[in-house]
Amino acid sequence: MTIEEIAGENIRRFRQKKGLSQESLALEAKMSRPYIGEIERAEKTISIDRLQKIAKVLEVDVWILLKPYSYKS
Repeated sequence: MTIEEIAGENIRRFRQKKGLSQESLALEAKMSRPYIGEIERAEKTISIDRLQKIAKVLEVDVWILLKPYSYKS
């Protein structure tokens, strides 16, 4: 799994956990909704600055978005 895929999966997971749509995350992070979708699908490489903005909206540390998610309990 690539870092883009890991970040995209984690952004989607935390966004949904917070009950945010792609549109609302995009508005709060001052990005476009299509860009958020491309990040979640690992179609774009995200900059550290943008990753920090998304992490702030999602209320998580940046490193959490880059860490492979373990489905084990």
